[in-house]
Amino acid sequence: MRSVLGRVMRRLVVVVVFAVAACSGQPGDDIDPVVGTPSTKPVVPLSMAQATKAALLVRDFPKGWDGGVAADPKPTPGYRGEYDAPECLAFRHPTDLLGTPTTAVRGQYFSREKFSSVTELVWSWPTRLDSLIPDLTALLPKCSRYTMISNDKAKYTFTATRLALPGVAGVFAVRSKSSDPDGEAIPDEYSAYIVRGGTVIDLSASGESFTDTTFTQLVTMAAARLDAAVSP
Repeated sequence: MRSVLGRVMRRLVVVVVFAVAACSGQPGDDIDPVVGTPSTKPVVPLSMAQATKAALLVRDFPKGWDGGVAADPKPTPGYRGEYDAPECLAFRHPTDLLGTPTTAVRGQYFSREKFSSVTELVWSWPTRLDSLIPDLTALLPKCSRYTMISNDKAKYTFTATRLALPGVAGVFAVRSKSSDPDGEAIPDEYSAYIVRGGTVIDLSASGESFTDTTFTQLVTMAAARLDAAVSP
């Protein structure tokens, strides 16, 4: 598994997509994924000031939250585990496969009253990344249920459900349910990717503060902040 995952990560530029389906696939065909690539048209990455402006503020959260925004000095992924199917690494951590961003800002927010937290990455590259959302959408059927073996060899099973965000363009958001190796329930995890040109907001949340409604409200707010930051 490790060698297969290594080959997949070297080959992927953004995420694996089912491009064959758009050309010749018939209903019921077993279609293998192929590599998708972003547009090579240059774009101007956000400045640090713009990326910071795009990030959420503590006042965007309910009373009882702390946190803040700072430059992200090491915007590189750590060990993510081994996935079955291997393409689901790209589904769960798509920004890992985009290379080092030109601009990187990280927001960390925590509830003092409830066991809840939010991480927001505002990362920007000099390349258009418009294909990221349709690529994630194409991976969803295969990665709606997948397994991950952690670095301590524990096995987790995830079930992913896409969340609707009417009226918000360039967004992919999911709720992930999982159980630990002992079969105990783990609180739902939420994640979203918001794409504008060469900029991606990677937003993740977990804890008892979050439901589908409260997370999609947070994503909508994050998208509005990004739009305001990139506007001329």
